[in-house]
Amino acid sequence: MDDRVKLHLQLLSFAVTGGLIGGVINALVAPLFGELHILSLFGVSLTPELTKAGVYHNGFWGALWGLALMVPWHKYLSPWTLRAFVIGLLPAAVQLLLIFPLGGMSIGGVSLGVCMPLFVILFNTVFWSFPAYAWFTATGLDSEDSPEWMAL
Repeated sequence: MDDRVKLHLQLLSFAVTGGLIGGVINALVAPLFGELHILSLFGVSLTPELTKAGVYHNGFWGALWGLALMVPWHKYLSPWTLRAFVIGLLPAAVQLLLIFPLGGMSIGGVSLGVCMPLFVILFNTVFWSFPAYAWFTATGLDSEDSPEWMAL
């Protein structure tokens, strides 16, 4: 197998795995915020439950969104925390601007509480994209020093 093909497969597997890990962490933290009444403290009327289906759902979508990690963000944004934050805004925007309205809620989910957009952004950045990007960064492929990455 060609070295470039191997590198692309490595990038793909690390990105999807990072996204999956972030998705599972997100699936565990969101119900914790509900159980600790942090959401209700901020006026959000949503209490996510911890279920196997929820973990699978978030893991699956986290893995798909993990494909965004393959974009060579280091060429445009520095440091990695900023790259992770920007990547986390992608699924947050979809949730706020598409999923909530298509689900019969208001844009941004403010019908669930005015702080709902804040929590969507928090869950998608801190609890999904930061762990996902940390995993991806640990591979060493997301670095300006990585000759493999720069050759793509």
